[in-house]
Amino acid sequence: MLVKKRFHIAWVLLLLAINVCANERRGVFFQSKEVGVEERTGIDLTKNGAIKYEGKFSIEFEISFRDYAERYGYVFRLMDKEGEHKIDLICKIDEVSPDLLVLVDKKETNLQLGMTSEQKKLVNVWYKIRLSVDPDSSEITLQFADKIITDHIPFPETLKLKWGFGCVEDFGRGIGEVPPISVRNIKFFNNDCLSYFWPLSFTDGTTVRDSVRGKVAEVINPAWVVEQHQVWKKIRTLGLDEFPQIAYNEDKEEIYFVQRTKKLLKYSLNNGSETMLPYASGNPFYEEGQQVFFNKKGELVTYSEYRKLSTKFDEKTLSWNNSFDTIAYLPKYWHHNQLLHPVSGNYTAVCGYGFFTFFNTIRVFDEDSCTWSELKMTGDRIGPRYLASLGQSQKDSNIYYLYGGVGNEDGKQIFGKNFYYDLFRINFKTNQIHKMYEPRLARKINFTPLNSMIVDDARNCFYTLCFSLNHYVSDLQLYRGSMLGDQGLFFGSKIPYTFSDISSYADLYRWRSHNKLVVLTMHKKPDGKFEVNLYSINYPPSDFVYDKPVHLDSFVFFDSIYPMLLAVVLLIVGVLVFLLIRKNNSLRKNKGNESRLSEILSGSEPKTRPEGKVLLFGGFQVYDKRGKDITYRFSPTLRELFLLILLFTMDDNKGISSATIQEYLWPDKPESKAKNNRGVNIKKLRSILEDIGNISISYDGSQWRINHSNDVFCDLEYIRYVFTSNDEQFFVRELKESVATLSRGRFLFGIENDWLAKEKDDITRKIVGKLEYACRILDVTEQASLIIQIAEVIFMFGPMNETALKYKCKILYMQGKHSLAQEVYNNYTKLYSKQYDENYQLAFKELVK
Repeated sequence: MLVKKRFHIAWVLLLLAINVCANERRGVFFQSKEVGVEERTGIDLTKNGAIKYEGKFSIEFEISFRDYAERYGYVFRLMDKEGEHKIDLICKIDEVSPDLLVLVDKKETNLQLGMTSEQKKLVNVWYKIRLSVDPDSSEITLQFADKIITDHIPFPETLKLKWGFGCVEDFGRGIGEVPPISVRNIKFFNNDCLSYFWPLSFTDGTTVRDSVRGKVAEVINPAWVVEQHQVWKKIRTLGLDEFPQIAYNEDKEEIYFVQRTKKLLKYSLNNGSETMLPYASGNPFYEEGQQVFFNKKGELVTYSEYRKLSTKFDEKTLSWNNSFDTIAYLPKYWHHNQLLHPVSGNYTAVCGYGFFTFFNTIRVFDEDSCTWSELKMTGDRIGPRYLASLGQSQKDSNIYYLYGGVGNEDGKQIFGKNFYYDLFRINFKTNQIHKMYEPRLARKINFTPLNSMIVDDARNCFYTLCFSLNHYVSDLQLYRGSMLGDQGLFFGSKIPYTFSDISSYADLYRWRSHNKLVVLTMHKKPDGKFEVNLYSINYPPSDFVYDKPVHLDSFVFFDSIYPMLLAVVLLIVGVLVFLLIRKNNSLRKNKGNESRLSEILSGSEPKTRPEGKVLLFGGFQVYDKRGKDITYRFSPTLRELFLLILLFTMDDNKGISSATIQEYLWPDKPESKAKNNRGVNIKKLRSILEDIGNISISYDGSQWRINHSNDVFCDLEYIRYVFTSNDEQFFVRELKESVATLSRGRFLFGIENDWLAKEKDDITRKIVGKLEYACRILDVTEQASLIIQIAEVIFMFGPMNETALKYKCKILYMQGKHSLAQEVYNNYTKLYSKQYDENYQLAFKELVK
């Protein structure tokens, strides 16, 4: 166990050192009207054979929409092999008709749903769709998000179905109308049992497999959602005559470019429109230092550090309430950070540079009196700097984070420049500053972040883009920084950026309605004019790489990273070699002395378990400390909350955060209501757990966990303990008890939650793999009865498992039970043919020889 623990720690260190943890994302991105018909995307789920159902069936998947002028096309088509029966789901999003409608046998139905205006506005957001067909009651039900409608339509009780999404030609006629959508997590249920599940995980090929039976589907003209989270796409290039001051109206998702004379330009992210607004009267203040903002009333304001005045723009009259001249002064504060104070709503400037001086002040501007005041902060000191990155916490609006920058501790440029890579938390409610960390090692090549960052509290990270200040022609690249320590990762495609202190600018914005990030770059051209480029990427950005591990970009390697990595790698290699040698020795010993396994097994006696139990195999059951079944006390919400905390705790005791609980249980509720719901249900759960035994819920300020003593038994915890042990004798000794535990049934049978699907898949895969290994190391003569029990358990978890078939048939045949072995084989081949619509290839004699 100690070796295993050391191996785990070393492995975690290696992952942290080289940042190879890929955030794999699911989903096929359907190429639509932006390409020709022959290049549009489709998924043929039944390319290698139809899907047969008997009785009622359901299909379920998640869908997201893109923002196009025309969002029309076939989402999917279900049809029998002869083409007599069809079910089509059509998307037709507009303002005058239903947005989703179902056709059955080419006839219009009452299954027509209208999306809300908010749902139409929000794109790149996932919604669940479920279509259920019940031939017995002649009911077909369509569910989209929380809307459900039903129509009475006869449909055959059994059919073999062909099934395709988007542009699939093998359906009697080609379907060229593909809506601009993405699809993931496609499921097929027969009589409420999950028969097929295609997660649609990224691959560099054109085929994907279902995770239940391995059924292969073909992706036509594949494009992937993950690619939309990795590659920046240019969405617009703008030309301006003068150096602009730039402000982003996050509520309206519009960018304003304020020029010194004559006009300003307004660009809308949502419709891509450019609107020129010529000044009818007045002038903006103009000091080339990005001294423009939207105030708490939503008014566009520019201010002057010299005149101690501000001016507002009236968009209706196209006028500025200022008559002063607009001489382009050099600013006192350059590349400072800015925000609206969370408490007062006043404009607030943080740090900056001007006249050979770096600043660390936090200054607040009062529009009414046109005066500046400096906030007095307590706690840690921020070193004077500019070119830092600032972002607001999503969890607490009073909290801002400041990362990096350029400056020095004295604030005087004559003492040179230092590159900062520290992170500060600034609480504007308590006026406190806390340094969260500073780097342990110096960078070999320095980098500088953009003015703004996007904070993701749920993932304990932030996103910004960085560039090399040492080069005039550089690149911007995404940087994901950690809130927990100095581990950063560069990933994604690069954006060209030409940096000059006085004639360039770049910033990062959140485009919430489209669930994207937007980067703006601006630089001066040789003709004296200015060019602005806008790029976007889906949020959150992904570092997933299919064919090679993601690593830190070359300009962020540390001076001593190579020795550190080498040491960690050598540690890992040493531990692996030791474990392999020990495993091989153990295998040789056991192969040379099968009787020793018999001794171990003969000594295995069923254990007496405590009365308080949490059982997850065969369904969800809970017994109190007197042995009474109290499962009925768990409502669906309490049960899901309990499982979330329990399973997240079992994941190396990590626990689960409040934000993650809200994301799973109450995603549509505001934080205050979700917090109230969580508190009420935690209280109910604690009351129930008291009756089970010494089991409780703890909270350390960031993570919820479930803790218990030995007087409470959890079957999953026991199986994990046995099946992950490196002690083979212990594993063999516990086999009978483990098999008896697993014989109760599949993991959380009958409970279907989206977040549980992957957990079930992982647990099932690991259990089946370990049981297959047990069959290989046991002697087929001396442990024949146990191997057959193991095969039965494997069949329960995976009816099409060939290893279980092989060992069961072989042992029965060796025991002279030829007809029984033949019957097992025949039943398997019939089920195989029924499921896959093809014959099983391995003959009976080949199987038992």
